[in-house]
Amino acid sequence: MELRNAKRNDPQITSNLSVVYEDPEVIVYTAPNEDELKNILLNLLSQSEKMNIRELHSVLSGLASEDKIRHALNELIEEGKVLVDSQGYYYINYVAEAEMEDYYFES
Repeated sequence: MELRNAKRNDPQITSNLSVVYEDPEVIVYTAPNEDELKNILLNLLSQSEKMNIRELHSVLSGLASEDKIRHALNELIEEGKVLVDSQGYYYINYVAEAEMEDYYFES
């Protein structure tokens, strides 16, 4: 899959993906699996205050379809890692992360 935008060399997005082809204008990566896509989405959301589907898809347009992005986001919501507001913006659920860290440190 080709990643064409300004974030194409962002290691937060591409660090776990294999390069299939590269030249000065284009880098072609293998498509991420479900877990890789969820990690990429978490990294993107942690870098910005909020993002909607259109913004996420514009960054990942060459790597994942809008449907795959929606599916991964829904799983992240079910896992409690991501929140969505009434206007369709997605956020990292920092409260849940803090609670998970407290739980692991207390055990």
